[in-house]
Amino acid sequence: MCTWMHFLQTFLHLVQVTVSYLLMLVVMTYNVWLCISIVLGAGLGYFLFGWKRAVIIDANEHCH
Repeated sequence: MCTWMHFLQTFLHLVQVTVSYLLMLVVMTYNVWLCISIVLGAGLGYFLFGWKRAVIIDANEHCH
């Protein structure tokens, strides 16, 4: 539990949650252009970096 990899994953999780909340606050301004830029950025990010799927199957995941 006290390995560097666990600390790194914890830090990256905190960064991801922080960015998610900041993006939610941007969307809550109801500025159409900012909302469109977030949606297009998310789509472009998925297109560029989401093409490789993980092969790991989680036994606790029941949505498949």
